[in-house]
Amino acid sequence: MVQSVDDIKGKFGGKLVGKPKMQRLVCETLLILPKDIAEFVTKNVWFISSFEDSWGFVLDSKDLGKKHLIFLGDELFEQDKYAQHYTIAHEIGHVMLNHRNAILETQSVRETEKQEDEAHRFAIQYVGVR
Repeated sequence: MVQSVDDIKGKFGGKLVGKPKMQRLVCETLLILPKDIAEFVTKNVWFISSFEDSWGFVLDSKDLGKKHLIFLGDELFEQDKYAQHYTIAHEIGHVMLNHRNAILETQSVRETEKQEDEAHRFAIQYVGVR
């Protein structure tokens, strides 16, 4: 059975925090990815972007429950559909490939470039090359 955006959104529970456009784009991107990856992401990843009814949002470590967190900046939603899907898939690639967080852990330029290349290849595998 083919899943819909609403099916995927329901599987996230409350882990899609942002405007409806962001939520739809994340779900559309997951429809492009293999089902096993989509299922892992809906269970283990929070997506956060700005939202209309608040200026801020707090997540406690208990809320995250050792889940991954992907933040999507507002500027992404001003880009074309390909760039939006590519960027979301690229960030999912970092999760699926178990990349370390370069913000919290010192990494060499070589390691960072390797991780970015791997996430790029993950994204284009599913979204394609423009």
